[in-house]
Amino acid sequence: MIAALEPVAYIAYAFPGLVILRRRPRSPIGWLLLISGFGAVLDALAHAYALYAILRGFPGGVIAAWVSSWAFAVDLFPVFFLLLIFPEGRLSLVPWRVSAWFVGGCGVWVTLYAMFVPGPLDRQYYPELTNPFGNAWVPFSDPGNEGILSFLFVACPFLLAAASLLRRFIVSGGIARQQIKWVAMAALVDLVMVLLIVPFHKGALATAVIDLAGVVLSTAIAIAIVRHHLFDIDRILSRSLLYAALTASAIGLYAASVTLLGLVIQGSIPATASLFATASVAVALQPLYRFLQRVISRFIYGLRDDPYAALAQLGRQLEATTGPESVLPQAAATVAQALRLPYVAVQLHGHDAGSPALPAARYGSEKPDVLRLPLVYQGEEVGALVLGARTLGEPFTAADLRLMRDVARHIAQAAAGVQMTLALLHSRQQLIATRAQERRRLGRELHDGVNSALGEVVWGLQAARKWLRTDPAKTEALLDAGLARIHHGIETVRRISHGLRSPIDGVGVLDAVRDHIERFPLPVDTDIPEALPELPAAVEDAAYWIVVEALANVVRHAHASSCSVRLEVLPQSLLLTITDNGCGLPVPLRPGVGLGSMRERAAEIGGDCSVRTRSEGGTEVVALLPRGLPGVVLADLP
Repeated sequence: MIAALEPVAYIAYAFPGLVILRRRPRSPIGWLLLISGFGAVLDALAHAYALYAILRGFPGGVIAAWVSSWAFAVDLFPVFFLLLIFPEGRLSLVPWRVSAWFVGGCGVWVTLYAMFVPGPLDRQYYPELTNPFGNAWVPFSDPGNEGILSFLFVACPFLLAAASLLRRFIVSGGIARQQIKWVAMAALVDLVMVLLIVPFHKGALATAVIDLAGVVLSTAIAIAIVRHHLFDIDRILSRSLLYAALTASAIGLYAASVTLLGLVIQGSIPATASLFATASVAVALQPLYRFLQRVISRFIYGLRDDPYAALAQLGRQLEATTGPESVLPQAAATVAQALRLPYVAVQLHGHDAGSPALPAARYGSEKPDVLRLPLVYQGEEVGALVLGARTLGEPFTAADLRLMRDVARHIAQAAAGVQMTLALLHSRQQLIATRAQERRRLGRELHDGVNSALGEVVWGLQAARKWLRTDPAKTEALLDAGLARIHHGIETVRRISHGLRSPIDGVGVLDAVRDHIERFPLPVDTDIPEALPELPAAVEDAAYWIVVEALANVVRHAHASSCSVRLEVLPQSLLLTITDNGCGLPVPLRPGVGLGSMRERAAEIGGDCSVRTRSEGGTEVVALLPRGLPGVVLADLP
């Protein structure tokens, strides 16, 4: 009965190959499944007819038995080829092409060997029936060589094909990895079925389970090629691994407990050891379940279900990073590895308003299907965390999104620090470049203006001394020309000096601020002291330009009807507060040139400048500047 039903099972095994060919006509995987199914059906039909015909003396029984002796190779080796090229349907690397030649050679050798090896066709079913086409010239035809030959020419090609599939799973990402998971799922189901049934049930049930295992594998391959998004394979695979491992652990623990207690409680009735073993398994089952669930979830999803471990790992990696240029690349790599993501990038906004976010760090190859999370620090968007989906079209789960948002908050702090460091470095480079250009400009103006004027004066004086006694009129003209050149040189020096002066030079920061407020187009409420203690020039410059920039932002962006400027002298610092009654800051905030300039000016002298939206409406700029700087001695500083 089983022999008659086996061809039906093998037709069901080959049918997914036909489905693949209809949906993916160019895929060789469908043809390989059909060829393998043909070999399996040929083997089953030939074997069934041989058993029936030989017992009854029907013609063709020997030939059918001979076909059954080698048809298994037509069933097995296409599956080995399928594993070599799954899921892309091609061999990409030269070593695996060599492996394909090896597998093909083994398939041809095994088929020819089984066709022409002398001796019995099948020692189990018809041991008295010899191979009608057997030849003594076939090498290694001794029955004692069957074990080593089976290992070299059947087991080794299978192991090589399985290794290629495992390597492809490790190095691949996205769709290919999900497709291979379907094959892994089918292999796991087949392994559990075979281990639980075949060793304990011989005959029809064992044969049916083995036939069903092939159908499960071919069906999983078809789903992987045609509809790999049909189910959540990650969830199915993790659950299957969990319950398979839990079952195996429970059985092993029960057997170990029975054996150990049987040795300890010698002479006791077997039921006592069995009772204690059952109790031990019952007590350990729940903690074992949690442990296996954590291990398998970490294997499939990374640290998604353990957010504390993910954040702790990110924190440790950031603490161990020394240079600011390595902080964001290390953060991107840590997130990708901890969450099993194929692509992670950290983008930072530029200094200019409206400038696009540029990648500051990336891990993996860029994917079209990404999730973009804003990096917000102190209410301002400093960049974005870009995360590639594990597979194309697969949305992130709620647990993924919760963890990724928490990770984004931690990376935002590091990104803000890196952004400030880069801004200071950029400002320093600009300062160095500007200083060099200004030095060159001053040298050129002094050479072309003052130096040439003084040279002409010297030449005129020398000529005047020559004509002093003989031609007084000419001497007077030369002296007048020299005086004119001296006045021109003085004007040149005065112009250069004026260009080097700050707007507050000569008038002080308070008068400069008041003068600017008088020219401001909106009403300004001021709270400024009558006089200030002595301050370093850099602090006065920073305070003046912060006020100027803050008021300019009120006009450009706030849509306010009034504003206020408050300056307060603290024991060790100078507090500036500029507020308005406008629309407040946009959400999320994209800092532009003005905000960046104020912060850079404050940071350059060791101060701090923050911008926030007031609870009663409008915007508030608060700058805390030091009253003293290193190397500057002031009498008024306590």
